[in-house]
Amino acid sequence: MTNDGKRKLTHKDYTVAWVVVLQVELTPARKLLDKEDEPLPRSKKDDNNYVLGQSGEHNIVITRPSVYGTNATAHAVANMLRTFPNVRFGLLVGIGGGAPKPPRKDPNKDIRLGDVVVSFPKGGHGGVLQYDMGRWEGECDFQIQSHLNRPPGILLSAITGLGSEHDLDNGRMNEYIRNGWWKSVTFPGRDEDRLFRSDYRHIPGEDCEACDRTMTITRVERQSNEPVVHQGLIASGNALEKSPQHRDKLRDRWDVACFEMEAAGLMNDFPCLVIRGISDYSDSHKNDEWQPYAALTAAAYAKDLLRVIKGEQVIAEPPATERLNRPKQDTRPGVGLET
Repeated sequence: MTNDGKRKLTHKDYTVAWVVVLQVELTPARKLLDKEDEPLPRSKKDDNNYVLGQSGEHNIVITRPSVYGTNATAHAVANMLRTFPNVRFGLLVGIGGGAPKPPRKDPNKDIRLGDVVVSFPKGGHGGVLQYDMGRWEGECDFQIQSHLNRPPGILLSAITGLGSEHDLDNGRMNEYIRNGWWKSVTFPGRDEDRLFRSDYRHIPGEDCEACDRTMTITRVERQSNEPVVHQGLIASGNALEKSPQHRDKLRDRWDVACFEMEAAGLMNDFPCLVIRGISDYSDSHKNDEWQPYAALTAAAYAKDLLRVIKGEQVIAEPPATERLNRPKQDTRPGVGLET
């Protein structure tokens, strides 16, 4: 323990990685640590920056790549594993674009801004769909060929257990959201949660004040403003998704719930789970208004998930570096995956 009360552990003491990409994602991750530790030196050629701390029974290393994209995040994680060799798995936590499908009779099944989407095996895929990997068959038919690993069993089991706790109102996610507020975070309000028709483009400006409100889709109101957690496929690629037509096509064909830009570069080389707070609807109306709140809801879910995982369970898992040397699991659609 140092003079300022911080723990000073060794590189080998940290077993869980928390990966963020944006500054807005880093702040709630730090805010929700039970305690922050003294920093440690990096390995040679490791250009990452780290925040070290504790969450429940787990010693956490938080890292953020210096640039965006699947390759940058994979590079950052490779560096981290060299510096922290006992990391067992990672959580990729931050914001993403939703793929809503209204109208629904049950509004909790309709993805809203501020909700959380968690990658989970579905439709023969491991939880993440690399939608820009495949081949063209004809001029207009792009066939996705995404064979990405599923998250490790310890995380899938925890998702199921936590889902049951949330159903019984025993989860602590909303408590963590309240504890995680910082000065730049506000809940924008449901009046600011507007889903525009796919054929209506954004009127230029920083927000949607000039956009025609009559072009929004009417949805069933929820009883509560608390975020809802959705499990399903997260689409990942190197390009920012802002086409609602393409969004809807992937949603309808592959049952995609969310879009993001980092996970595809990690899933086959690092045992991890993707957790995304929904900050926009993957269309031309995208802006930054919901980002801080969505980043907080994702971080709160991640902390709640770690709460239901015991420390001895994590230690019993092989280090992530050992997993990299194992034969690749077959994740072709329909081969050995849950649906």
